[in-house]
Amino acid sequence: MKLFLDTADIAEIRELAATGLVDGVTTNPSLAAKTGRDYGESLKEICSIVSGSVSAEVIGNDLDTMLKEGRAAMKIAPNIYVKVPSTWDGMKACRTLTDEGARVNVTLCFSPIQR
Repeated sequence: MKLFLDTADIAEIRELAATGLVDGVTTNPSLAAKTGRDYGESLKEICSIVSGSVSAEVIGNDLDTMLKEGRAAMKIAPNIYVKVPSTWDGMKACRTLTDEGARVNVTLCFSPIQR
């Protein structure tokens, strides 16, 4: 079993990571916004706390924006996984980013209107 936290709350991540039970974190811009912190800065700090994977969701809906955001996320830390939506452009972004060496996970199935 692996335990992944779904949060951007740094205090919560620190507390639970100290138990040695946390394998990674998955987060997104809306979770970071709830903390009042910048998403990129939150990702940097989370990556410094957790040695396992940190899934960082892209915000953009179109391929070019997803690629730009995914490439930027890849540079934050070696344990970043770029999280893209399960849309046609998300699948294309997954393929391109994977070809470029990114670790990618695909999340959620919905139409662009639902996003």
